[in-house]
Amino acid sequence: MSISKLLLFLRSVKAWRIFLLIIFFELPTFYALSFQNADSVNAGSQDSIVIFDFNGSNYQASSFNYVANEDEDGIMYFGNENGLLEFDGTHWQLYRTPDYTPISFLKIIGDKIYTFGSNEFGFFQRNQIGNMIYHPLNDQSIGEIDIPYVWKIIEHNGDVFFNSDSSLFKWDGEILKKIQTDNKYLTIYKVEDDLLVSIYGEEGGLARLENDTFNLINEDFIFEDDYAWEILQKEDKEWLLFTSESGIFKLDPETYETELWDNEINQYFLQDSTYLYYVEKFQDSLFLASTWQNGIVLFNDDGDIIKKLDKKSGLFSNYYTDPIEDRRGNIWLTSGFGLQYLQFYDPEKKNSFKPEAKVRYIKISDSSVFIKGSNHIISLPEKKSNSIDFYFSVPSFLKENLQFSYYLEGFDEGWSEWTNNTRKEYTNLSGGDYTFHLKARNIQNLDLDIQPFEFKINVPTKWYESYITYILLVLIVGLLIYGFIKYRTHRLSFANKKLEKIVKERTSELRSQKERLKEANEELKTINNELDNFVYRSSHDLVAPLKSLRGLISVAGMSHNPEEIKEYFKLMNISITKLEEFIKSIMDFSTNTKKPLEMKLVKMDDILDSIVEDLKYYQNAEKVELIRAYDSDFKIRTDPKRINIVLSNLVTNALKYHDFKQDDPQYIKVSAKKENNSYVIEVEDNGSGIPDEYQSKIFEMFFRAHQGTEGSGLGLYIVVDTLNVLKGKISFTSKTRIGTTFKVELPEVD
Repeated sequence: MSISKLLLFLRSVKAWRIFLLIIFFELPTFYALSFQNADSVNAGSQDSIVIFDFNGSNYQASSFNYVANEDEDGIMYFGNENGLLEFDGTHWQLYRTPDYTPISFLKIIGDKIYTFGSNEFGFFQRNQIGNMIYHPLNDQSIGEIDIPYVWKIIEHNGDVFFNSDSSLFKWDGEILKKIQTDNKYLTIYKVEDDLLVSIYGEEGGLARLENDTFNLINEDFIFEDDYAWEILQKEDKEWLLFTSESGIFKLDPETYETELWDNEINQYFLQDSTYLYYVEKFQDSLFLASTWQNGIVLFNDDGDIIKKLDKKSGLFSNYYTDPIEDRRGNIWLTSGFGLQYLQFYDPEKKNSFKPEAKVRYIKISDSSVFIKGSNHIISLPEKKSNSIDFYFSVPSFLKENLQFSYYLEGFDEGWSEWTNNTRKEYTNLSGGDYTFHLKARNIQNLDLDIQPFEFKINVPTKWYESYITYILLVLIVGLLIYGFIKYRTHRLSFANKKLEKIVKERTSELRSQKERLKEANEELKTINNELDNFVYRSSHDLVAPLKSLRGLISVAGMSHNPEEIKEYFKLMNISITKLEEFIKSIMDFSTNTKKPLEMKLVKMDDILDSIVEDLKYYQNAEKVELIRAYDSDFKIRTDPKRINIVLSNLVTNALKYHDFKQDDPQYIKVSAKKENNSYVIEVEDNGSGIPDEYQSKIFEMFFRAHQGTEGSGLGLYIVVDTLNVLKGKISFTSKTRIGTTFKVELPEVD
């Protein structure tokens, strides 16, 4: 049997036979792949090609895939041994036929996905609510028909043709009809407005399908063991006809005459050991071809070979049947060992389409609702609206390269931070209309314009939450109050009304005095508690260094070793430093409490120079770089003493809690600017950060987030107290082992 006959045989045999043949020919590859991680990226790819690998553990289906297709939204569909496999770049979804048959071939035509597998024709289509439904076509046929293996599906003039080895089946939307032919092998192609048929064997040739009849148009295009495997058009509008082992021919679409296309790629396929299996257009001016046991090859319109890819390049196998190009100009490969995605990296290349962020589906309890588009309005049943999960993606882009931000209008206060998560859950939504907004960005190319997405959700309102219920309750209460007032007015005399007025006035006055007294009492208790805590902690923090100093002096007095005495002096200096810092904190607190505001125009550089001078002998101060991110003449109108207290505490904390064990250079960055009639000052460091469990307490008196570091615990408490006097505010963000940024906002004053 010639290689062409063998390839034709593979096109016509059933799925399980193809699987056994590929396992036989690719057994070494199978063993090699058993050690490869799922979802991996071959970092060593050459010529800016990154290969993404997917297998059954990624998409929870068989690793054996036959063919791939892409719809107009960029969603990929694969013919899988277990059914129809869908991939939007983020989520995988498997759709099964009613008989759980494999999908050995598929073709997307309009909103239908036509499929074939295990002698069964059919198509998948989403219904009005977005769910994928399978429609079998076998029962629409005229009489009993034996369906061989189908390996090509073409739409022509509104009809869909299913191409098998020796038969054509035509579906006109209502009836499935078999077009009879006595030839052993044939294949159909669209050339301009014609449907051409290449017939295999010595009695074959090129024919045109007219009124379900084959009319020969070129009887000279005859090969004993070969025929046309594909007919494609070049960028210059010239047509090419590809055979498996007889070469590539130019085809005249008017006379249907053929002429050998003599160039490098033709010589390559005319070799004894190289046989073409499949070819399609690639990136407008190139062609993508698969070979029998020689991987895939790329060549241009002039027939020059651009690139060859095989197992040595990182592919699963050297045998591929139907590689396809997606709309980004990348390649999907299907095989018995999973799927591979070949991404060609070109930072200068622009997309020919505008990608769109999409909500693919939502989950309510155990039910999934697929979203058809931005005009899709979802009305949820009341019993299932307590928990809603949104699943989203940007088709044509893998989730590893994307970030998302979302906003549920009517619930969220604003857009979320950018995140890699492709799922968002909302719980306990009250009744009403909501609009879910979604936007995305490519982290490798922030200039990529991704179209945002939004659609409406209607959550049912409980009967007691409706406006009608509220109006009725208000009316009932109003009527009751009105009746009560009329009744009291009728029964009481003028004198009683006057007395009631006096009593009400006295009662109101007493109640007001009682409330004020209660508030004052609560405030006094708070002040007393803070004062008790302050006195206790202050006495402890003042006495502890003194006791330590006294002990060191006593020990130093008993030592005659100069080196030991020198070490004791260092320890004494540390105790004195602690004492000085605590006394400074108390003085700052006192200054902020008693000293009146003195608003002046001060330079940021003068403030920082004073702080740097105070900290230049601080331990490890020389290891940290102070970055000034503002104009050198930047000035702030504020109280100089109080702004010095605020920034001194923030800079000192940034220095004190730096992680000096990290490899990156340590820095403290101070930035300042005017924004919306306010001064905004930020102090950023790349220190150890504040643990999440302590972030809600760091502004409390005597609280220390880092227990292993010495400090009074008053610094940030004094900062907040001082900013209250300055009518300012402070916020922060922090991540452990990454760093902390404090943001101070002060009002602009005249």
